[in-house]
Amino acid sequence: MNTPRIPLRVLIFAVGVTCHSLQAQQDLGFTYGESGISLAIPDNDPSGIARSFKTSGLTVGIPYDLTVQLSVEGSEFGAFNGDYYAYLLHETPSGSEFRLAVLMNRVGSSTGSPNGYSDSGFQLTFTDSAQYDIHQYRVSLGGEPAGAVTGIWQPDGRRVDPMVSMDTSPRSALLTPLGQMDPNGQWTLFVADMEGGGTGLLKAWEVKAVASVPEPAGVLLLGLGLLAMVACRRR
Repeated sequence: MNTPRIPLRVLIFAVGVTCHSLQAQQDLGFTYGESGISLAIPDNDPSGIARSFKTSGLTVGIPYDLTVQLSVEGSEFGAFNGDYYAYLLHETPSGSEFRLAVLMNRVGSSTGSPNGYSDSGFQLTFTDSAQYDIHQYRVSLGGEPAGAVTGIWQPDGRRVDPMVSMDTSPRSALLTPLGQMDPNGQWTLFVADMEGGGTGLLKAWEVKAVASVPEPAGVLLLGLGLLAMVACRRR
């Protein structure tokens, strides 16, 4: 069993809500999520909010590319982006394996700024293939954003207690390992506000998996290459 080493206070509550507002599933991928919502993320409360769904009938034994979209808007006195801790958790149908990818872990937190960035609100897409780490988005953007943070980013990946997360913390919890598991089972998106001083609203989210299967031309070339190797050996 692969047991993620994170505080129970921010894992134990991720089993609450099941939703199917936006869904599409085939044997080689799925898309689940919600849009047009305004769910309050409890202020200074590690129990956070969880959105869960189950998948079945998906092809096992091939890798899947995962992307996650997450949109949070500050209320009148919105929480800072540096307050948030968010992850995607996947558990196989048998319950024998589960992993999580840390999407955000107190972004901007560092030795010189332990509370993280003071911007409020974001509309983000997470994928391991993005160019920059979300944890230091101001560095990548060249300064404070004008409004909500947007764009495509690498997940934070820092699988450490949110109260001690820093830019130097190791990044060991990205999305790729989840895509290499059996894609069937329970999926949970979790978001928590870890500091007092404002409330954010979860406006939309989406989890998408697309099977990484070779293109037909690539399969043909691979087959021809193998045949050529066999022919050379016989000669």
